[in-house]
Amino acid sequence: MSHNDKTMQEEKALQEALSPIVNELIDKNFENSGDKIASQMAPLIGGAIREQIKSQKDDIVDALYPVMGNMISKFVTKSLEELLNKINDQIQNGLSAQAIKRKIKAKIKGVSETELLLQESSHAKIKAALLIHKESGSLLCQVEDENASLTDADMLASMMSAIRSFVNEWVESNEKHQELGEIEYGGNKIIIEASGYSYLAVIIEGAAYTETYEKIRHALENIVLEFAEDIKEFNGNFENFPKEAIEANLQKELFTQEKTQEESKKSKKSPILWLLPLLLVGYLGYITYNDYRNEKYKTEILSQIEATPALSPFRIDIDVNDGVATLKGSVPFSYHKELLEKTLTQLHLPLKIDNALKVLPTLTDPMQVSANIAYLIKGFNINNASNVRYDFDYNTLKLSGEAKNKRAKEKLLAALSEIKGIKSIEDHIEIPKASFHERIYFDTADTTLNADAKEKLLQLVKTLHDTKSSAAIVIHAYSDMIGDEQKNAELAKKRVGAIQSFLQNNNITNTIQTEIYNHPPQGVDAKENPKEARSIEISLQEKESK
Repeated sequence: MSHNDKTMQEEKALQEALSPIVNELIDKNFENSGDKIASQMAPLIGGAIREQIKSQKDDIVDALYPVMGNMISKFVTKSLEELLNKINDQIQNGLSAQAIKRKIKAKIKGVSETELLLQESSHAKIKAALLIHKESGSLLCQVEDENASLTDADMLASMMSAIRSFVNEWVESNEKHQELGEIEYGGNKIIIEASGYSYLAVIIEGAAYTETYEKIRHALENIVLEFAEDIKEFNGNFENFPKEAIEANLQKELFTQEKTQEESKKSKKSPILWLLPLLLVGYLGYITYNDYRNEKYKTEILSQIEATPALSPFRIDIDVNDGVATLKGSVPFSYHKELLEKTLTQLHLPLKIDNALKVLPTLTDPMQVSANIAYLIKGFNINNASNVRYDFDYNTLKLSGEAKNKRAKEKLLAALSEIKGIKSIEDHIEIPKASFHERIYFDTADTTLNADAKEKLLQLVKTLHDTKSSAAIVIHAYSDMIGDEQKNAELAKKRVGAIQSFLQNNNITNTIQTEIYNHPPQGVDAKENPKEARSIEISLQEKESK
């Protein structure tokens, strides 16, 4: 046996003897110091991922494909939904000041409103930019907005390389040679612009528009033109790499230029923005003054008409506009039309009079109609102890106040309707509620109605007939408590029946409510005033309105 064979056998025997012990120690150490091992391995993960992409790109693609494909699809769908929601909101607010401004802007620029709407919905703000080496996936440099704070940029660069490699592999498998253009997450987006040996990953907030893509391409073109050789020769050593110069270039192209444009937009204001408010204020001032002047002329004309007795009863409308006073309405004679024009001429107003009054001979003289109404209502109030008031606005009569009863009111309305010249009557006359409260007395053991009782009941009949009231008649029968209680109750019942018969014979159909008590009315002593004690109390009770 040769010396080499012997050595190999000894090494094999040693491995077989130590392998179980070493494996057991490793397992035990992993269980007891798992966190420590994880912290020690963490710095190696980034390099391991880059080496894995360089040496075994297909394995990375296969591992990420089930997750990344679905994730990219969700990102794209979500982005489209957000864009559509923004456009829908702006369309729903189509009458807002912003929408009107957009319509004018579209006309001036000669573009469609839809394009401007999409541009407004696609505003983007650059938050950070990463320049990444294609071959190694190393982060060459990074620049950020002053409000942004990007941590773990190296890890992000490694993940970007992995995602980009995955997508490019998937695209190539479909026989199309394309680069990954952008990745969306939440409200942010990463735009990727690639060159020969590097690519620029720009993180933006919101949805990007064409100007944003052109700015990113221009920034990468400047870097490639000036630093292409340095990027090509990069081997992981930053000592001789112009990192600061590239970052300054990116800062200038992506951030300084953006701020300058925003400031220039704010400072550059068209002179029309100052002119429009002045024109608007002047126009509103003119309209206000013109309305005030027209209203003043109209008030003067109406005051003059009301001060002229022959014209005041008629309804005349005045419209003052553009130096012309138009008169509209109806009068019974041409005399009234000429009188009105003559009256207004005496005012010496700087207006042209357009007398459009119509002469209707069938109209009754309002002065005579008003006199007839006044005479009739005055006599009615005196004869019926009423308080009816009126307002005659040719040719409508408005009535208010109170009438003694419903029958008197109906007679008044019938008489007024006979007066020629009244076209309509507005009735607001109120009728007092029917009121009646009396007591009827009977002699001992008597159930017939005496003359005094009949007179009081006739007053009740007259009240109900005059007012045409539907109030219920309430009858309370009391007792003097002399003799047997049952007998007293029978006497009270007969007395109530006599009253009911009398009312029915006089055509009273109101509801009658009766109550019989075995005691005198409240406050009456049966021993001292037995006649008062056996009285019957009659009153009216109005129905409650619903």
